[in-house]
Amino acid sequence: MSLTRRRFMLGSLGSAFAAPRLFTMTTGLSPNTPATNHYGSGHFGEWIEDDYGLPAFRYTCDQTTDPKARTDVSAGNVLEATEHVHQIGNDRIIALASNYGHVRVRQDEGAPKFLNDCDPESAQYAGGLGWLTDGRESLSTFYSAQSAFERIFGVGCFRKRVASAKYAVDQIIFAPFGDDPVLLSQVTITNRGPAPAALRWIEYWGCQTHEFTFRAFVESWTGMGTPPQLRRRLGQRYSHRIEPIQGKRGLLESRQFLGHSPQDDAIWQRMRDSLRAHPNNFVSPIPDPKPGTWFDGGPIPQTFLVSLDEPATNSSTNAAAFFGSGGPANPTGLAQPLDGNLNSTDAHTALLLERAFHLAPGQSRTLHFLYGYLPAGFDLQQLIAKYEPHASTALAASCAAWKQNAPRFSVGSEPWIERETAWNHYYLRSSLTFDDYFNQHILNQNGYYEYVMGFQGAARDPLQHALPFLFTNPAIVRSILRYTLSEVRDDGSLPYAITGHGVVAPMVSDNASDLPLWLLWAVSEYVLATRDNAFLHEQIPARISGSGSDTVANLLARCYRHQVNDVGTGEHGICRMLADDWNDGLLGTWAQADFAEAEAKGESVLNS
Repeated sequence: MSLTRRRFMLGSLGSAFAAPRLFTMTTGLSPNTPATNHYGSGHFGEWIEDDYGLPAFRYTCDQTTDPKARTDVSAGNVLEATEHVHQIGNDRIIALASNYGHVRVRQDEGAPKFLNDCDPESAQYAGGLGWLTDGRESLSTFYSAQSAFERIFGVGCFRKRVASAKYAVDQIIFAPFGDDPVLLSQVTITNRGPAPAALRWIEYWGCQTHEFTFRAFVESWTGMGTPPQLRRRLGQRYSHRIEPIQGKRGLLESRQFLGHSPQDDAIWQRMRDSLRAHPNNFVSPIPDPKPGTWFDGGPIPQTFLVSLDEPATNSSTNAAAFFGSGGPANPTGLAQPLDGNLNSTDAHTALLLERAFHLAPGQSRTLHFLYGYLPAGFDLQQLIAKYEPHASTALAASCAAWKQNAPRFSVGSEPWIERETAWNHYYLRSSLTFDDYFNQHILNQNGYYEYVMGFQGAARDPLQHALPFLFTNPAIVRSILRYTLSEVRDDGSLPYAITGHGVVAPMVSDNASDLPLWLLWAVSEYVLATRDNAFLHEQIPARISGSGSDTVANLLARCYRHQVNDVGTGEHGICRMLADDWNDGLLGTWAQADFAEAEAKGESVLNS
């Protein structure tokens, strides 16, 4: 019997099962995982197991006073110097949970962006914050060095607990497992005092856009501001319209782009003129985007905040009036009920819902809120109908799904490995978003590429990221393969990066020598592992200029011909480098003076 790749892999797994004293590999986490496993804990906190048997990190650092919490960052950066973040996500939505308690929500339909930026100058504090008040004292889930404040970063969730002598608040914000563009906020409030209490809870989610636009990255070279500063200026070029959801269930927000300011358009035009006259080794001359694509400023899905348990008592959209001089630590607006004014349309617009209720001594009550956005194919009433009857069990169901879908790898003598396997699987899968231009899910590289430079690149990276899902969820791999295959040009080359909504990033690295190799390898891995031979005959639509629709097999043939005939080898028989190989920036950083010669004659040991 011949040894195929599939038999080799299954045989390796069989060996694993045959030696349980060494390690085991299966799906689902062991029910016997120790309650705590401190290996890897350190100055900022400790690893624990949460209430659902999943790994979690209890963050214990007071970043407001601890010098070790500080990291020098550029002025106007997305993150503050003392801000540490955790990723909450499912197959569509990504949120960054901050050690300060707020949550920024990212969505990629239209173009990658935060839907709710944290920009104190505009009285915007992202979202996921709440305040409890009895009219005399208050508790906040915004961290401002409160002594009784616990923060737990978990699988798909962010938990904040804060307490006083009279009250306790336990807020959990989570992305339900699956593909819905929503987060749930579950808030349990306890009256710890000896007397009945009349209480109000205010739930807050901001509305300021922060689009990760490549245009702002290029414009920042003029010295007019950092990319985040320019993007925040762009985010304030939106008007807002808020509608009440029938029955005082919540608020629905729509945004309208007002266009770039004349100042910004003038900066952009100067940069384009300069790049045409004086090309550099990084950004190429910038053409106009083709119809149906854009760098930034495109349509943004509606966002919503819904009270799932019962109608809201009051609401407002004026964040400036609510926060007043006290800011998120002590909002001025806590002194009275929300004013019901939904007329805010400027940069201070936010979604604020209030719930009023009574608690007897020792009594607890849990409130549930649904926040999200509405891309094509999703209906608000259907989402409410899905989560309303199951709000109290949604967190447990989501955690159970993460456990069921996570691979397990354990080593008896090193129990932390099982935790790290589950944690890394979660972080990888929760990086999935949906690109509605390509109509596929994508494992974005995130990091510096997306959040600073503002593009999805390079094609090699999602193709590598997808490989762990070959045997656990091959549908994820197929989606990323389709995304990349639809970028194959007629000559078999691939663009280096995509920015905005379907725009090929104007970069010198677009002439990369290794990208078709990664696509050939990834499709080969997929077909050999799954035996999905029919995939090779699937018709892939062309989504970029210079490309035509074709079958997977024919697109791969294009890539192969390009690799052999166009990239080829150099004088030493090693694969040529062109403008970029797997070593990003090699030519642009170390061969600037000899860029043309290096591009023409350079060879890539990495590729070979």
